[in-house]
Amino acid sequence: MSIWTHNDIAKVDLTWTAAGIGMSCCIFQCRLAQGSPHPETEINVMADLCDWMDAILAPIRPHIVVNYIMQGSSVYKRVGLLWNFEGQILPDGSGGSIGDPLPSGVAALVTVSTDVSRVMAKKYWPGFSETGQTAGLWVAGVLTAMANSGLAWAWGYICTHCTDTSLFPGVWSLKTGGFKLLTGAAEVSDVPAYQRRRKAGVGV
Repeated sequence: MSIWTHNDIAKVDLTWTAAGIGMSCCIFQCRLAQGSPHPETEINVMADLCDWMDAILAPIRPHIVVNYIMQGSSVYKRVGLLWNFEGQILPDGSGGSIGDPLPSGVAALVTVSTDVSRVMAKKYWPGFSETGQTAGLWVAGVLTAMANSGLAWAWGYICTHCTDTSLFPGVWSLKTGGFKLLTGAAEVSDVPAYQRRRKAGVGV
């Protein structure tokens, strides 16, 4: 069982499956920050990561259609140039809307700046219901949910299972190398975004 400590970088691949649509994924990364560096068990780290994902997902779940079912979401630790698989968590992320899904690839986009110019963190949330938009724009309730979810992401998380530990969100930048902390407020747009990629392991 892996031991975690100050400045370790974690990655969570949130994964849904939807009948007739396929698999969707959103990726989150964070740095463990401790007031006094000490070892933490994998069990505690996994529990706090799951609780943080729950906090991020809670505002938007009512707007995701019910056939989007959250699967076991993989957790990785950055070791050198590699992401080492550490295990799985199961956040409460299944959809709660009985409406019809928007076309595959349509997503709710949340953007946060980092401490490096032109390096942005983006989340394309999949599976939103048609009832969440009108005339091609997100309704007010969806925008509020996106903003609240974005705040839970951008502000990070004070751990309750690990001792004297917080999760600082960021992204691993291939452009500049290394982990870049989120520094700005979450920004949302009332215009639905579109993301469709065909690379394995990447996309909505």
